[in-house]
Amino acid sequence: MSRSKELTKKTLIIAIGRISTQLIAFLLLPLYTKLLSTEEYGSVELVTTLVHLFVPIVSLMLDQGVFRILLNCKSEIDKKKAISSGFWTLTGFNILFFIIFCIGSVNIHKDYKIWLFLILIATTYNNLFLQIARGLNQTKDYALGSFISSLSIIIINVFCIVYLKMGVVGMLLATFCGNLISCLFLLIKVKFYKYISLKHLEKSCIVETLVYSVPLVPNQLSLWVMNGSDRLIVTLFLGMSVNGILAVSQKFSAAFTTVFWIFQLAWHEVGVMHYFDKDRDIFFSDMIEKIILMFSVFCIGTIIIIPLVFNWFINPMYNSAYFNIPIYLIAALFNVVIGLLGIVYVAKKNTFEIAKSTMLAAFINIIINLLLIKFLGLFAASISTFMGYLITMIYRIIDTKKYLKIKYNLKLYVSLTISITVCTLVYYLNSKLISCVLLLIFLLSVIYFYKGIILLYFKKSKIILKKFLMTILSRP
Repeated sequence: MSRSKELTKKTLIIAIGRISTQLIAFLLLPLYTKLLSTEEYGSVELVTTLVHLFVPIVSLMLDQGVFRILLNCKSEIDKKKAISSGFWTLTGFNILFFIIFCIGSVNIHKDYKIWLFLILIATTYNNLFLQIARGLNQTKDYALGSFISSLSIIIINVFCIVYLKMGVVGMLLATFCGNLISCLFLLIKVKFYKYISLKHLEKSCIVETLVYSVPLVPNQLSLWVMNGSDRLIVTLFLGMSVNGILAVSQKFSAAFTTVFWIFQLAWHEVGVMHYFDKDRDIFFSDMIEKIILMFSVFCIGTIIIIPLVFNWFINPMYNSAYFNIPIYLIAALFNVVIGLLGIVYVAKKNTFEIAKSTMLAAFINIIINLLLIKFLGLFAASISTFMGYLITMIYRIIDTKKYLKIKYNLKLYVSLTISITVCTLVYYLNSKLISCVLLLIFLLSVIYFYKGIILLYFKKSKIILKKFLMTILSRP
């Protein structure tokens, strides 16, 4: 199997498990914005933001370390050592966090703090089990586990909010249950219990895993700063209600990022395996150009479509979210380039370099946000994120030249920049007629230039989807 076909296959398998449920969750946004006030929705997003902050601190990114070690494990004994060491170390970290949480939260009487703890613990184990499935090359089980987690959250969400009228608590309960159900499924399906035992707990394996994973903690925290600090700063300066509006602004770029995140999982696996090939410069230059083009087209299409669906899709009380959406989308496109170039550091196990660039961007994000928040309101949040990702992208383009000789098609990237700028200007005109004309031109252009690729991917997706469904239906 060629490297590009291998990447395509892994991406499609993972995508089937994630995009379907993410799409449903995204389409439920009108339900959430209708039944929850801006303050309630802001509360849910704040708890979620805090969970994302504490997960890397509590777990020390062990899930990523175990995944990377498993890629090099050849024997069953080595796999058992890697998985056992990761599982028991994470369990120790969670027990330590439980003790600290019980002591530290005695005098804290904030709503939903118990849900913060429960969701955090469930998320750390779910992350570990999912990455173990990937590391064991059981990509289908990884995709199915992700699918079950997301689908469970969606179903429980709707039931708790619509029928039980549980509001915020219902959404938090759903998040906890979704992660727990995924853990139980993977534990049974992948048979993790066969790999987990105290006798395979090995100090050298723990050290090797932590050496790789710990430098990822500041990187992950920096990414949290890029994505989550906006919400804390907005809540502090502008209030919980405005934070709810900001959360809606970020949902569109979050959907965009989710699509790339799905792709990036496969990209890391294939990239690590082929990084040391003799023709790697040609391979990576070609693949990076194609991927950037693909996500740029996706970004342009999203910017064109939103003016046509926003009023139908979002409750009027969230209308002010409209103006920040394209800024976040373009920032997410910068993040695509950042993620693609990050394969260099992953392949070389140089996680310190990953952390260094994102920490710089995170610092700039916070400074710009704090300086502008009183003057620009919500625009300060989106602009600071835009600048943070832009600076990180420029840094990585320059830094990765030390490792890879990537050729950049300047003519293509200038054309894409002009196209995105024009579409963004039309977006702010907020004219449905002009947007409809632009959408028609966009669709005809995509069909004309990519008809061969569209047909190829449709056929491959159809085959993989058929196999995926047959696998699910054949289970007892």
